[in-house]
Amino acid sequence: MNPSHCVFEEKVAAASRSGVWSDSLRAHVAGCRSCEDLALVTGYLSASSQASLETDPLPGADRIWHQAQVAARAAAMERALRPILWVRRISFAVSAAAVVVALISWWPQIGWLVSGIAQSFTHPAAPAAAGPQSVLLLLAGAFLVVLLPVVFGLYLSWADN
Repeated sequence: MNPSHCVFEEKVAAASRSGVWSDSLRAHVAGCRSCEDLALVTGYLSASSQASLETDPLPGADRIWHQAQVAARAAAMERALRPILWVRRISFAVSAAAVVVALISWWPQIGWLVSGIAQSFTHPAAPAAAGPQSVLLLLAGAFLVVLLPVVFGLYLSWADN
């Protein structure tokens, strides 16, 4: 490759960047291969850089720094809260397991209570149950009051992912 230099190269480059051409410079570029290549490359690079500036301007350094700081704080917060979320999930799971174990262990008494309630609806003249049945009814109501928040808490705990 033979480097060829022309005295008009600087003028051709400036005219190609600005887009202002004189007639004599156009005539020179038409006859000089080196200046023709220079005008072509300089014009393309100028148009390309102008188009990239118009379509996608870069954000300022302060904005990039601020976004990096926010992302770092969010990552640190997520790392710090991870153990708390797991303890909360485990506590809800243990609570739900305790409710299930209690329901299974007291299933005969609950069945007896439900059959007593169904019987009182079918035979309204039957005397009201006293003693252990009312305590069992209270326990069944308490389990419902406990079971619904536990299930809701489990849902919320696993939905926070």
